[in-house]
Amino acid sequence: MRRGHAFLLTAALLALLPATTPLAAEFSTDVPDKVKIAFGGMGANAYTDAGLGSTTAGIGATINFEDIFNLPEDKSVFRFELNWRMNKRQFLDFGYLKLDRSGSRILDQDVEWGDFTFNAGGKVTASFKSDFPYLAWRYAFLDLPQVRISGSAGIVYLTLEASLLADGTVDTTPPTSGLVDEEVSASVPVPQLGLQIDWNISKRLAVLLYSRQIYVNNIAGATGGIGETAMRMTWWYAKHAGITGGLDKESIDLKRYEDGDTQAKFRYEVRGFSLYLNFAF
Repeated sequence: MRRGHAFLLTAALLALLPATTPLAAEFSTDVPDKVKIAFGGMGANAYTDAGLGSTTAGIGATINFEDIFNLPEDKSVFRFELNWRMNKRQFLDFGYLKLDRSGSRILDQDVEWGDFTFNAGGKVTASFKSDFPYLAWRYAFLDLPQVRISGSAGIVYLTLEASLLADGTVDTTPPTSGLVDEEVSASVPVPQLGLQIDWNISKRLAVLLYSRQIYVNNIAGATGGIGETAMRMTWWYAKHAGITGGLDKESIDLKRYEDGDTQAKFRYEVRGFSLYLNFAF
């Protein structure tokens, strides 16, 4: 809530700037504004908690993948974004983010996961995969030469996959031999509402701030919240090309996910410095 209030206050302050700042003839005097493309990534810190169980037995304690299975906390994240200005006030936004990680460790504690307890002393490989395609319609309710403030309504097709794998070297309860691969996958279409601020500081320097948030209750078997925020600055070093740096954050807190008899929960956050190449047409 505090972050949301700060974002709205920033929007209000930026909206007042054109009244005291000389305005350009257009929103961007030198850079095309029909189609903009950005691709790059984040030097991200990741935090992952997950639990797996059943609708009858419930979910045991969640496990932290970074601490227990030595998943890398620092990881490069690929991201792609495309913005199409359909007319003066309406935009179509598309984005995609992908992050896959895996790690192995000889357990120093028992780990409950699904139908098995992986006992201490065995080597287990853990993996966590995620991708987030995003599509939204955005409307600029304030469209001034220097500042644009817009709201968006869109959908994220959220995919999360977590698994623990052992092959003949791990002691489990109940006892088993050979390959043990316990996996849970969640694929959920999630609606999102957002607020975005585009502010041209100068002819070739621009600031972007956005926040997209939603809480869902039993949509496609999922209950929880999803949020995305970003603070970026772009330098357009040429008419059609630029470079962007900033801070990005993706957070997911699925308190419950049900698929048949499977029940799971995820708490997942990726945040860090971002760097993008930009093209405008």
